[in-house]
Amino acid sequence: MAAQASPVQSIDRVIDIIEALGATSHGMSLTDLSNTVGLHISTTHRLLSALIARGYVQKEPLMGRYRLTMRLFEVGSRAVGGVNLVSIARPYLEHLADFTGETIHLVARYADEVVYLYKEDTSNTIVRMASFVGLHSPMYCTAVGKSILAYLSREEVRGIWGRTVVTAFTPNTITRYEQLLDELKRIRELGYAVDNEEHEQGVVCIAAPVFDYSGAPVGAISASAPAARLDGERIQAAAGEIMKSASAITTLLGGARLPSPAAGL
Repeated sequence: MAAQASPVQSIDRVIDIIEALGATSHGMSLTDLSNTVGLHISTTHRLLSALIARGYVQKEPLMGRYRLTMRLFEVGSRAVGGVNLVSIARPYLEHLADFTGETIHLVARYADEVVYLYKEDTSNTIVRMASFVGLHSPMYCTAVGKSILAYLSREEVRGIWGRTVVTAFTPNTITRYEQLLDELKRIRELGYAVDNEEHEQGVVCIAAPVFDYSGAPVGAISASAPAARLDGERIQAAAGEIMKSASAITTLLGGARLPSPAAGL
């Protein structure tokens, strides 16, 4: 009878797989992952099956690649208790909901996308946005995503753009890389981003980034409203309050109140 692998060895192998998948933003094939962690394909597949069953890994239906889910994030958020982005940001998000009377979001960067961590609708919300907590969205066509992209390096922005399936969700969606670069420059000058019906027809979103202690843009907060209800004056007023709230959250995360423009493109 073949000797069974020790429990410790199995744990090491699972961690190796998780770390290998965590090091890539676009997933890995079974063969590539097997080669990376130095395990036989059958062993790698068996361990992946266990991780999929527990919700930590998912397999893409089209490409067949494996990638981590948000399960680790959920577990990590519970582990740190009150010291997480949602709990830190919540008072400011509630303030923004009262101040704007519009739908408020908090997102975190997740590889090449943003994931929605918090959403608050107000009584004034007459248009139901498609967003929900846990939703993944692309960066190039959302205010929250563009506000994060604006403070990444040119190399990183180019990489994200190249790995993203650029889709024209509306006639206003940015679909050219040069156009995106111009937009990111404008965002850095203003300090906030606007999604002018680029992701959802009839919906305008205003967002500002949140930075961690290292100066990296780790998330963003936003207010979304029907386009017909947002004129230039209301956008300016909302943007000012959103930027103040984003700066306060950044400070609580140990970041600088105003990141250096050199950190961007």
